[in-house]
Amino acid sequence: MRNKGPTKFIKGTICAASAFGLLALWSSTASAASAPQQLYNKSITLSWGESGVYKRLSDGGSSSPIGQFQIIIYVSGAGRPFVRGSSKSGRFGGTKDRGPEENSGNVQFAGNTLVTVRENLGIARRIVTTFDGSFASCSSTVTIGKIGANATITGFDGAVHQVISMQPGAASCSISNGNALAN
Repeated sequence: MRNKGPTKFIKGTICAASAFGLLALWSSTASAASAPQQLYNKSITLSWGESGVYKRLSDGGSSSPIGQFQIIIYVSGAGRPFVRGSSKSGRFGGTKDRGPEENSGNVQFAGNTLVTVRENLGIARRIVTTFDGSFASCSSTVTIGKIGANATITGFDGAVHQVISMQPGAASCSISNGNALAN
């Protein structure tokens, strides 16, 4: 595969040939190991905000929404991750649930680290969560990768937008007993 140019990152810099190459690189940082037993029957909640500048492809209109994102990961008694992702900006938003089969490669545990990858057309979000030794508390960071100068995403309004810039805000993480997805 030929390198089509440097990939611009919102936070950090790396070169990649394509979105596939970027996701393969990100996925290789954590093995597909099972969840640690200390997280069985627990829910992990990750939350952060994002801001950016976007150009709607249908009419060229620009927007600068501020979005709120949340991922809840319930680790079952068998160590299988169930995920609910939600996003909201103003009157637009959505929620998607994924079972363990759909999470293959997108939720990975390695020791006391959880790596979650979420894709949206020409961008990917990588959320790295680190747990303390007793798995009682956690902290998370979000990195956004943009594939090429003309990367696009599906916006909060459902339309396709060119990404001019994106910045993640500070992330929070919490752990609770039980299945938060059952509520």
